[in-house]
Amino acid sequence: MTPLHLALLRSASLLVPGPDRAEWFAEWSAELWHVNRGTTAFCLGAFRDAFWLRRNNPIPIAPHTFSLRSPLSCLLFLAALAAVSIYFALRLPLTRALWARGNFVPAYLFMIALSVLIVSATTSLALGEYPGNRHFRRRTFLAIKIALVLPIVCCGSLDLASVISMSFQSHGLLIGLIVGFRWALVDQRRRCPVCLRLLTNPTRIGGPSHTFLDWYGTELICAQGHGLLYVPEIPTSCYSTQRWQSLDPSWTSLF
Repeated sequence: MTPLHLALLRSASLLVPGPDRAEWFAEWSAELWHVNRGTTAFCLGAFRDAFWLRRNNPIPIAPHTFSLRSPLSCLLFLAALAAVSIYFALRLPLTRALWARGNFVPAYLFMIALSVLIVSATTSLALGEYPGNRHFRRRTFLAIKIALVLPIVCCGSLDLASVISMSFQSHGLLIGLIVGFRWALVDQRRRCPVCLRLLTNPTRIGGPSHTFLDWYGTELICAQGHGLLYVPEIPTSCYSTQRWQSLDPSWTSLF
């Protein structure tokens, strides 16, 4: 065994999923001591094994990039996007012209009301069945998201209208509000009511033929071990909406 061979194994271990990396490197290093011939070929074969483990890992590997999984990162991202949109919108002559007309605020409020009506007619506003003591925190988080979506869409439509066309402002505003409200609702339904993190590992359970006597839908789990979310594929009398199942604290050792 030489430092070069250990470096090869160490490089190959970077391909192995994080939870299994230390054990994998220790196993391959121990086997390397018993290799008399073809040591380099043996180390190169470790890359194939590491790559196979990564491709067939049953647990998805979270990328080392910024994501909206946690509530803090979600709100920070929306706040940053709102600040950038407002900054550029205030520098546009279009914004000053619309504000000078005096009907900008009433028109904006009308667009908000119209988008809410369209969303309520095309999307369910129900957030599901959750423990009663979790409503305030979840609703506060939802209200903050919507409050940040409003300036993003309003100022963003002005920014795009200055580049595309003046007529895009009203159409872009309405479409943006509908998409923004719909995203806020969908995002809220996929979050844990305890830690407000996005749920993971969606698993399909049952089938259409099981709807009458059994449950048919998708199960999601909180990575912190707070509980499970059951989302019915077909609303029934028993499961008309998604339902949250809290887990006992003893389950946290499994996460």
